[in-house]
Amino acid sequence: MSELLRCFIAVKLPPEALDSLREAQGRLRAAEPSWKWVDPETFHITLKFLGQVERGRLETGWQDVRSAVQGAKEFAIALKGLGVFPNLQAPRVAWAGISQGAAELTALAAKVEEACSQHGFEREKRPFAAHLTLGRAREVGPSPTLAGIVGQLGETDFGAGRVDTVLLMQSSLRPTGAIYSVIGEQPLERGDRA
Repeated sequence: MSELLRCFIAVKLPPEALDSLREAQGRLRAAEPSWKWVDPETFHITLKFLGQVERGRLETGWQDVRSAVQGAKEFAIALKGLGVFPNLQAPRVAWAGISQGAAELTALAAKVEEACSQHGFEREKRPFAAHLTLGRAREVGPSPTLAGIVGQLGETDFGAGRVDTVLLMQSSLRPTGAIYSVIGEQPLERGDRA
């Protein structure tokens, strides 16, 4: 039987934004300690979740993803604001928004989606929405305290930097949470940094 790996394709966040995001997430965590909060050391923006994949299929799919994003230029990204999906009455996911670089992330996600679909990966049913997941609710229900923090930090600038690499990540599930490791990298083309 072939080995299955739980994988996704992503970009990492610029280090310039990590401290302020960590602080904002800490305030959210204090409001909702029962939520499952993402480890700030593993913050990333998912372009495509692949799920459990047989190694051979993963390798050929990744080669096509690398070809698809080759030539795409590195770009600036800025993070701004907090929000929840689907709404404040029934929050399931807390997120930080992307105020610059969303169009480039969407274009990268489309290239990744197209390459993956050629290898039988199911296409996403919802359109790509560029965001950084900070945490997920274990039980859905209103949280006035969380809503208050989202209201206070809804327009906060968290920092900016560059996205310069697309990553193939493996997610190993543990009782303490997922452990992420980089198993493939495709650098983006250096662009004008002006």
